[in-house]
Amino acid sequence: MNRRRKRRLPFAANAALIFNAALCVTPFMASHVISTAYGDKRPAFAATPEAVTATRQAMDERFQQISTRPDKASRDVWSEMVRTSLDEKEMRRVRGLLLGAPAMLDGKDGEALRARVAVSSGAGEDALIDAAVAYLPEDLQDEYERRTTPLQSIFTASAPASAVPGATPAVAATPAAASLAVSRVEDAPIELNRLGDLPQHTRTAVGWANDDHTDVTSFLLSGIGLILADSEARAGASVAISTFLTRKEGTVPFKLYLQKRIEDAVPVAEMKRLLAAEFANEVGYTPRNAQVVERVFRTTIDKQKLAPLLEEFRILRQIAQDTSTESAVAIISRIKDRGDVNRAQLVARAGGDRVVPLADYDGENLLDTARTTVTWTNALRMQVAGLLACLALLGFVAISVFWKSFTRDKPKKVSAVYLMEDYGAAS
Repeated sequence: MNRRRKRRLPFAANAALIFNAALCVTPFMASHVISTAYGDKRPAFAATPEAVTATRQAMDERFQQISTRPDKASRDVWSEMVRTSLDEKEMRRVRGLLLGAPAMLDGKDGEALRARVAVSSGAGEDALIDAAVAYLPEDLQDEYERRTTPLQSIFTASAPASAVPGATPAVAATPAAASLAVSRVEDAPIELNRLGDLPQHTRTAVGWANDDHTDVTSFLLSGIGLILADSEARAGASVAISTFLTRKEGTVPFKLYLQKRIEDAVPVAEMKRLLAAEFANEVGYTPRNAQVVERVFRTTIDKQKLAPLLEEFRILRQIAQDTSTESAVAIISRIKDRGDVNRAQLVARAGGDRVVPLADYDGENLLDTARTTVTWTNALRMQVAGLLACLALLGFVAISVFWKSFTRDKPKKVSAVYLMEDYGAAS
């Protein structure tokens, strides 16, 4: 009687098959998850509520770092920064430091300030500024009130309202409200034209055509804003040229970036050749010269190449609207590439005037505070679950093989009778 022994597939073969299959599938699933979460369909650093909240938390961490010193209390460091800003008449930076006080003050001071803001009768940034001013030394409080009190309130306070017939009692302005009013007066409106006008631009074009010493980037930016841009892009170009002209200290990354973007969109050599041919014997502004400049700009610049630049100008305008002109200049001056434009917009939306002290004291890390978040859709959850399942399978197989290598079955003794039968059947 012959007996055939059933031969099962060895455990090692099963484990190798499962492990290799899971190992091949896992990278594809991981790449699909990353594509769904951070793919091209979703704009990078979009100013979603979640991203704004995460960016504000990152800003608070930077405020904590710049106010932390081993030899001084954070309150003293913060007060010194406010004093220096007042001495330098940087009122926008002072306002930013007051808004950043809850993050810069640690320990009991920070807790007390947050509790004071929570029970304050006011709301928003004004309530926070009112509460933060109380934590400054008395001389700084007096100096701050003197700098932020409008002149009208000073003259009004010189005589009681009852002394003036028909006058109504004046309501005293809080330091925060006074600061906001003064800052709004000091800051020019966003729509204010810093590009000049067409006659001025025409005179510059005539000088450039005759080899005058002309700032080519400013000239081209002014022409794009005045001739080819809509109202929103023109306001953004005004902010851009403000940053380009006012930031003189050191190397400003935005200047190099703006020059490259304009050179990519404008054929500079061709434009100068056409203007030189038209203005060979011209001097100054005439209506004909203005028409020539406008025609040259409209015919030589490629509209498709110019469209992305105009869109960036609209973003710059939005940055100035979310903060202020001065704060926008501080943010925009840190832009190095197209990705930084979106990050700057998110930082402006999240920080407001708080970006001014961050730009002054921690400018290299300003745009790094921008945070992007992942929207957890059902499809993304399923993909992540599948990826985790593959990783768990890989771990299970690896542990099983490891355990099996230490608990292998010992060889079994077989009777000689069965060995003879197997040998006879084989022969």
